[in-house]
Amino acid sequence: MSFSTEIKKEIVNRISANKEKGVNTAGFSAFVRTSGTLGVADGKPTFFLVSETETVAEYFTNVFSELFKAELTLTRASMDRMSGRDKLVLLCPPDISYSVLKTLGLLKKGTQEIREGILPSLIKTEACQIAYIQGAFLGSGSCILPKNGTGYHLEIVFDEKQTARDFCKLLNEYEVIARLIRRKETQVVYIKSKEAISDFLSIVGTDNALKKFNARVEERDEANNDNRAKNCMAGNADKTVIASVKQVVAIRKLHEKADFNQMSEELKILARARLQFPTMSLRELAEYLGISKSCLNHRIRKLLKLAEEL
Repeated sequence: MSFSTEIKKEIVNRISANKEKGVNTAGFSAFVRTSGTLGVADGKPTFFLVSETETVAEYFTNVFSELFKAELTLTRASMDRMSGRDKLVLLCPPDISYSVLKTLGLLKKGTQEIREGILPSLIKTEACQIAYIQGAFLGSGSCILPKNGTGYHLEIVFDEKQTARDFCKLLNEYEVIARLIRRKETQVVYIKSKEAISDFLSIVGTDNALKKFNARVEERDEANNDNRAKNCMAGNADKTVIASVKQVVAIRKLHEKADFNQMSEELKILARARLQFPTMSLRELAEYLGISKSCLNHRIRKLLKLAEEL
């Protein structure tokens, strides 16, 4: 089961007991916006719904029955070639489609034309706002539980730009910042921030999915911190090797082109030690010679300067 399906099933389990008409209307309106295809048949507006999740299709079939005292018709079930999952297609009875769409706030006032945007009266209360967010995710939402090589991503797809914009504003009311992008003929509201996705899952009430998501975030953060530490150590090791090679080259140059015995005893001891232990860090070399690291650095600078002057 995908993480998106887990979230949707948890949302359904949380809201299935809700019988409040306004809340169910808001949630169903959002579901129609994100899973429905709206059109005109015999001069009347109509629509059908598509869902890949049987639990979601069953839930909204029951909601439709409670709200409108009618039944959605399962017209066909086909397999989506991209996802490999069955697609359930639900058709609204044509004789009541106008009244349904009007009740859901999807028609322009006094017309049979589909309205753009979210009708403000649908989301007057906090309960209705959350129901709308839940319904939208149930319709076309998806969320990736990040793995190696994948980032954080949650999205909800709309077929109309103003509704997608209004949805972004709705999320912003809950301090969840979402972005909007066009993808072919659709408008995609998406979230990339792990903090914002965590907040979204909290808003829609998916406690189990939230725990699973946060556990994965913690696991990835810990792994990233380990990698940063290893890279830092590797970088420091590289610097140590480069510095050591530079010192060895300088000492050999002094051996070849200068009277090595004319150097001070301190520098000769250091030179012999560095040639003997070329991979030692400065700290290890200082401990071996029994001097402080600052003293060692001072003597190394003297050696390098003598070599440069040749």
